[in-house]
Amino acid sequence: MKTIQNYAPPDAQSLQRLQDRLGFSDARMAELAGLDAATPWPSFLGGPEPRTLGRQRLFFMMARLSLDEAQWQRVLDAMHDAGARFDYDEALSASTPPAPEPVPDEERKFGMLLVSRNGAFHEMEQLREFAHFAHEADVSRYVNSVFYDSDIDLCRFRFADHDGLTDASRDRIFDAAHKNITRFEFDGRIYHGGIPPESDG
Repeated sequence: MKTIQNYAPPDAQSLQRLQDRLGFSDARMAELAGLDAATPWPSFLGGPEPRTLGRQRLFFMMARLSLDEAQWQRVLDAMHDAGARFDYDEALSASTPPAPEPVPDEERKFGMLLVSRNGAFHEMEQLREFAHFAHEADVSRYVNSVFYDSDIDLCRFRFADHDGLTDASRDRIFDAAHKNITRFEFDGRIYHGGIPPESDG
């Protein structure tokens, strides 16, 4: 039987990109990966020594995202037939489509990952403009990713773990966002900026 050889785990940045593409919270990612409370999902994304994702756990995650419900149930049934006993929480499967539709769009500018959940043109344009404003304000290095959740029309930022991220730098990031992003979350509050875009339709 062929097995996976020379496995190299995804790095923290790759896992962050996966989370941004899916639009999942940390708790939802932990559920997808089958983690317990002692191993929080963010421990795979940052810190001086991020945890690495083993091949079995990554296989579980990707199978969960790739298989439809009937296929996934056959895997669980086979586990039961092999003698395993477990409870199965259907909450994740009921709320997680096998693949997002429409397809997300992403690109990287000035070191920042820009993601539109539904690949909306006007959202990507806003994210690109934000990236330019942030770069001009010399604060792009403080932003890891910008995720525009098309389903709720809200943009969120994930900041880099950087010693130079001061209150003044955060203010410049806020100003860059306020120039053109229609609706965004910053420090737990929702703000409106820019000019509302025309619909893609």
